Amino acid sequence: MNKQIAKSLEKIPLRLLLLVPFVLQIFAAVGLTGYLSLQNGQKAVNDLASQLQREISSRIDQHLDSYLKTPRAINQINVDAVRLGLLNLGDIKKTGHYFWKQMQAFEDVGYISYVLTTGEYTGAGRWMEGKGVTIDEVSANTKWKNYTYATDRQGNRTEVVFTSDYKPLTESWYTDTVRAGKPIWSQVFSWSDVPDILSISVSYPIYDYTKKLKGVLSVDFRLTGISDFLSNLEVSPSAKIFILERNGLVLASSSPEKPYKMVNGKAQRLNVLESKDFLIRATADYLRKHFGSFNEIQNSQQLEFMLDGKRQFVRVTPWRDELGLDWLVAIAVPESDFMAQINANTRTTIWLCLGALAIATVLGIYTSRWISRPLLRLSQASQAIANGQLDRQVKVEGVSELRILARSFNQMAKQLRDSFAALQKTNAELETRVEQRTAQFKKAVQAAMKAASESATAKQAAEAANRAKGEFLANISHELRTPLNSVIGYANILMNDRALSAQQAKRAKIIQRSGTYLLTLISDILDFSKAEASKLELEPTDFHFPSFLEEICGIVEMRAQEKKLLFQCQMTGDIPTGVRADEKRLRQVLINLLGNAVKFTDKGQILLKVSEIGTNYRSNFIPHKQIRFEVVDTGVGISPLHLETIFQPFEQVGDRDRKRGGTGLGLAISKQLVELMGSQLQVSSQLQQGSTFWFDLALPVVEIALETQPKERIKGYQGKPCRILVVGDRQENRSLLLSLLKPLGFEVMMAKNGEQGLTIARQLKPDLILTDIMMSVKTGLTMTREIREIPEIKDVPIIAISASLIEMMEETCLRAGCNAFLPKPIDQQQLLSLLKEYLHLEWIYEGGY
Repeated sequence: MNKQIAKSLEKIPLRLLLLVPFVLQIFAAVGLTGYLSLQNGQKAVNDLASQLQREISSRIDQHLDSYLKTPRAINQINVDAVRLGLLNLGDIKKTGHYFWKQMQAFEDVGYISYVLTTGEYTGAGRWMEGKGVTIDEVSANTKWKNYTYATDRQGNRTEVVFTSDYKPLTESWYTDTVRAGKPIWSQVFSWSDVPDILSISVSYPIYDYTKKLKGVLSVDFRLTGISDFLSNLEVSPSAKIFILERNGLVLASSSPEKPYKMVNGKAQRLNVLESKDFLIRATADYLRKHFGSFNEIQNSQQLEFMLDGKRQFVRVTPWRDELGLDWLVAIAVPESDFMAQINANTRTTIWLCLGALAIATVLGIYTSRWISRPLLRLSQASQAIANGQLDRQVKVEGVSELRILARSFNQMAKQLRDSFAALQKTNAELETRVEQRTAQFKKAVQAAMKAASESATAKQAAEAANRAKGEFLANISHELRTPLNSVIGYANILMNDRALSAQQAKRAKIIQRSGTYLLTLISDILDFSKAEASKLELEPTDFHFPSFLEEICGIVEMRAQEKKLLFQCQMTGDIPTGVRADEKRLRQVLINLLGNAVKFTDKGQILLKVSEIGTNYRSNFIPHKQIRFEVVDTGVGISPLHLETIFQPFEQVGDRDRKRGGTGLGLAISKQLVELMGSQLQVSSQLQQGSTFWFDLALPVVEIALETQPKERIKGYQGKPCRILVVGDRQENRSLLLSLLKPLGFEVMMAKNGEQGLTIARQLKPDLILTDIMMSVKTGLTMTREIREIPEIKDVPIIAISASLIEMMEETCLRAGCNAFLPKPIDQQQLLSLLKEYLHLEWIYEGGY
């Protein structure tokens, strides 16, 4: 055992044996002292945090009590003045001037007002930017409209700066107070004219000596002063204080973040769980999870939780008043704010330990050097060489063994000097090479950055061109659809007129088909624009497949008969009854292909062949069938030179007369639609013998009811006559709707713009409104929003009519409050379907019900 200890001690330097025990004793004593100091400091922090939060919570409670007494005190002063006869509410001008003076004394008050049960109203407040305190009046003198007057420095009215149809007797601050029969607080709100200021209103009912209600006094009080007070409280560097309602909406906080957010120009209350302040949001989330709901917090609670590994002290206190306000005051303080001094003391302790350790080391070194100096000289020399002092020479002296060791050190130092010299030379050569390579790389990077910048500029220019093209096409579509609405609409009316001769009916049919054809060209151009921008999307629906094919065949057969061509439709195999696909786009592809076949065939026949091919398979547990669509004609055919270009946009083949019959986009759009459906449009053709176009689709098979035969033409409806208001700034559009609706028994009223439409709607209360969107005086959307705010007509169905792009406009109309959207040109059947849905009609058909 002793031998093992002796061997171990032989490996330990003499200096280390002298230093370690001494240093360890000093370090242990100082470290233990620091640990005990840290523990005591931690306990002191917990006590200090709790005491500080209680004190801050008490100060906030006192401030809220004092701050919110102001509007109640103003109301009480005014009520007492009325009861003592000092304030005559019947004298509107004097009362308005009296309120103006009160506004000068209370900066946090936003508005002071009253309304009598007769509807007479006056108030004074700061709600118009740059106008100071204004006075409002509603009375017989103002024809029961709200007049807002600017005032001079003495509170005298100077001029009318604003008028409105404000109805104080319908406002919630009046109706809620009358219903309660006692003073009450309103909900927290922001003014529509000054949305960035949160306010709360306290209202007081006034009764005469017979307990009969005379009117209601109200004071609007700004809550911004609460946030200012919280921001000025000195708690700790990172502490956060916030006040919220039981529903989680923020009232005030010490954070710079506002207690609201602006959405479409309107202030929307901020939910505490959506706060951008990380500590406030995390504290609120912890309270909600801890209690289950903010409504469960009924008394003061001192809590703590961990956030990102750091302790947070939280105190939440309910605050209530006798009029029913019930808020929560939360204070969150990071432990790190209180630990700053403790950490400073800890750092001081560490430095003391290091200082004591250094002193002990110096003393140990001095002692060991004094004891072992002869033995350490050689060790110091070797350390100097190891530290890079290669020119250091060891003095050869002492006993024989030390002389041999000294000579060996000197020889080693010489070899090291030679090796380092060679290494430095190599390093210099490498640095030169690196600089050269770096310069080359820098040039390459600069060239790449320049190319990337040019590419980004080109991309931005292309995107701007695409946006300009899209806006141009949308405007062209709107301008063409508007007159087409009248052309196609009146053509349909003429076609349904049984008094027309056959020749006249034929001419009306030509007008209708020409308008429809022009509409198809417009749609092709818009579809191509969408395809270029990769915005074409499919909208699959379930539909009756045989009826779909029958409809297409009926359209094409009529065109073929005009050219005396034979048209056939063949269906082979197990053709499903119901399928799921984009019916509109599939119809568009087939009509394009069949239309081209009719166009380029002068004699012979055209064949539409629909076949089931291959075997059935299942995808997503829905049975599918592989269906092939083929269009075969005996027309002029396509030369092999043109087969590669026919699917390119604006490319047309054939003679000049045939080229004039379209845009050159039909096949390009059809090809992209077929690819969007998961297939490929293919063609085979021989010049002067005909062409065949085909594509295959995997169609999901669905259950669908057999379509019923269409009924007879509608001639009227059952029940009392319905009033329909037609609003539009174009006479031809209004006349068209009058011609469509009046023969069916509807009472039609017409307005030239949204302002006139709003007036007629108020007076005559129609059963349904058909309104154009774009009008000069007031748009249809503005009229719709205002109607939805008028209680007596807010539920009237409104159908928007527009020639703008359907996808863009329909969503806008529905958001504005419209019930439905009807694109131009107006489809008569779609219009009648909407009337039936929203007016709950039962149609009367020719030949019976």
